[in-house]
Amino acid sequence: MKIDSGIVWKNLSRYLVSFGLILILNGCLPWITGTEDEMVLVPEGSFVMGYNIENDAEWGDTDEEPVHEVFLKPYYIDRYEVNASDFSDFLNKYPDKASRYFQTGSGVTIEKVDNVFRPRPGLEDYPANRVSWYGADEYCRSINKRLPTEAEWEKAARGTDSRVFPWGDDFPTNERVTFRRKFVKLGFRAMEPVHSMPEGRSPYGAHHMAGNVWEWVADWYEDGYYEETPFANPEGPDSGISKVLRGGNWYYKAYYMRTTYRFNERPEVFKIWQGFRCAAGHRAS
Repeated sequence: MKIDSGIVWKNLSRYLVSFGLILILNGCLPWITGTEDEMVLVPEGSFVMGYNIENDAEWGDTDEEPVHEVFLKPYYIDRYEVNASDFSDFLNKYPDKASRYFQTGSGVTIEKVDNVFRPRPGLEDYPANRVSWYGADEYCRSINKRLPTEAEWEKAARGTDSRVFPWGDDFPTNERVTFRRKFVKLGFRAMEPVHSMPEGRSPYGAHHMAGNVWEWVADWYEDGYYEETPFANPEGPDSGISKVLRGGNWYYKAYYMRTTYRFNERPEVFKIWQGFRCAAGHRAS
């Protein structure tokens, strides 16, 4: 049988390019499985970060200024928020540290039964919530990933066209994003499974970068950081009191769903609306 050398070389080249790209993005980290399905690639390049608060809608806070250009190396970010099933498995591996990472409660998608953490029935694919920054950070590290930087999160959410929301500039609807939903009225139906609402996806295909749960990022928060941020691969202040969260949650109004809005909380604090997603690939440190 005659083998078409052109087809063989084409397929081999495609494999080598994919393999090489993964190695570069991982920075020699251990292999990350399931990348194509579980993570999306955000390519190298610059984007505009921040929000001009001089606008007709009178939206924006002073910590979102000045608007500035940022350059980022390529990286991966999770397509979905970390769900209750995966975070339960993580907690069960570290029972002695679980109280630092997570807090149970009536409005939490994970429960503890007979000293074992598990998703509430039917909520396996709902976002893990009431997670501290320490829990989010350690979970990502445990699977050879990391929390995204604030700049990485914003680029993954808004792309390079300076859109107001992950899906564009159109005002939010409950077909695109969970917002203005009252937990006391709807219970866990105030949230949605992490893989749902494709109409609200970001330019790179990430779900729920607005609504569902606020998402922890790696950076310390500083009100005036944008006045001094470096152009290439910023990683936030060296220290601080609180950490940044992004993306809004199921109850907050449209103002907080914006891709540029900056929330913050102390890393050890547990709030019902706190969740996260991981990133992987280039980072200076």
